[in-house]
Amino acid sequence: MQEWNEQIIQRAVSEHQTFALFFHTPLCGTCKLARRMLEVLVQMEPAIPLKECNANYVPSFVQEWQISSVPCIVVIERGRVVRTLYAMNSVEYLLSELRVLT
Repeated sequence: MQEWNEQIIQRAVSEHQTFALFFHTPLCGTCKLARRMLEVLVQMEPAIPLKECNANYVPSFVQEWQISSVPCIVVIERGRVVRTLYAMNSVEYLLSELRVLT
């Protein structure tokens, strides 16, 4: 997964791109588990446009999109938030939620 900063996210949103953004923090144990699942997902479906960002460095998006906890995946379609996922139930679940982006 490619790490995105605030400027890259802003540009992608303003260009009406479609992608999923994984919000995490470095000391979050649950985030580390979620990352492992997402790494498997990306290997299974490399066409899924999944990016990541450290929530500590993108506070404007955390506030604007009302992200209440990490790990979190925000699904953006054509520049608009369409879904926010907090439960990382399984790789299969994440695949079913994110496969629509390809």
